[in-house]
Amino acid sequence: MGIKVYISIFVFVLSLSLQANNNLVLKDDKPFQKSYKVLIMLPFCVNSPDKGRVREKMLDYYEGVEIAIEELKKYQLKLEIEVMDTKGDSLEVIRILSNPDFQNLDLIIGPVFDNEFVEVEKFCSVYKIPLISPLRYYPKKNGGEFPLINFVSLDSLQYMYTGQHAAQAFKNYQVVVYDELALTPKGVGSRNFKKGYELANKSKTCTVVDGKINTIESVWNKKDSLLIFYTGKSARTCSNAISKNGNSKWVVAGPADWLDIDRVDYNVFNGVYFYDTYSVPMNDTIYKQFRLNYRENYGGDPSRYTFIGYDQFLFIAMSLGAFDVDFYNHILGRSFNYTHTSFKFVKRGNLIENAGTNLFFYKDYQFYKAYWRY
Repeated sequence: MGIKVYISIFVFVLSLSLQANNNLVLKDDKPFQKSYKVLIMLPFCVNSPDKGRVREKMLDYYEGVEIAIEELKKYQLKLEIEVMDTKGDSLEVIRILSNPDFQNLDLIIGPVFDNEFVEVEKFCSVYKIPLISPLRYYPKKNGGEFPLINFVSLDSLQYMYTGQHAAQAFKNYQVVVYDELALTPKGVGSRNFKKGYELANKSKTCTVVDGKINTIESVWNKKDSLLIFYTGKSARTCSNAISKNGNSKWVVAGPADWLDIDRVDYNVFNGVYFYDTYSVPMNDTIYKQFRLNYRENYGGDPSRYTFIGYDQFLFIAMSLGAFDVDFYNHILGRSFNYTHTSFKFVKRGNLIENAGTNLFFYKDYQFYKAYWRY
């Protein structure tokens, strides 16, 4: 399948401003005539019955992109978008990229699988086209000189970025990381969280406990409020965290994976904080409008991948309009909060990756973004 989409939205755009929520905003100071050529490559895997789950996720993601495209019309940004099915096949990717028109692209988004991505990487190395990996972390493998932008970071690095965020969000707290594997080679998460926290807060240290040799009670100074961050994703770690949620001076935070544990009574999470790359604030006005629009156009409710596609494409397109094709140089180190995703891109070696994370808390079956913390 080759899904071909052409969009030309005639426009007035020029400069960037930052709203209170740090979203990119395009302003209509004077005409901006450039039309951006974007290729989206995803494994829709049409006519492949054995790849139904992959196809469903990719379609959900692309529905989010479609909603973003519709919203972008009010900003009048000129876009020429082609959407192609890679079929999960590197040979199909080579065939797609044999189109000489694609040598003049301004941006490529996707694909997803490594066998596909390596072929696109070669292409971008030759024609110096910025490449975005939207759903999986992908390191450069051929060392080519072109921008590779990962919207997802490695799990181990995400712990470091979460530690940096905690240093900002909980400035007046004593911080303890609970990791049952802390004293083993597998305790990478807690070590990276500690490293990130102490890089961001030079005046404080972060204590790591395993609950055996050192406990939370034994390291708390009994004076400051305490943030307890749990790295484990298991039901046992989750139960341990819930049991520590009763002290009025303690704040318990952990991975959003706890919410997916089977047969958990969600009432036990009241007051628990969660760190995650993505979050869906169901009480949020923007979310409610998004959900209404989605139901009118597609029926049912949007999935996690729908939000990811929406936030990513909205951010990418507005970055192009604000900064032109070298947008990746202008977004580094700045935070942008979207409906479902937080973007904060950093340069690490020859890669650009998203260090953004969301802090939210749970109360009475609702999620709330904890912006007031920072």
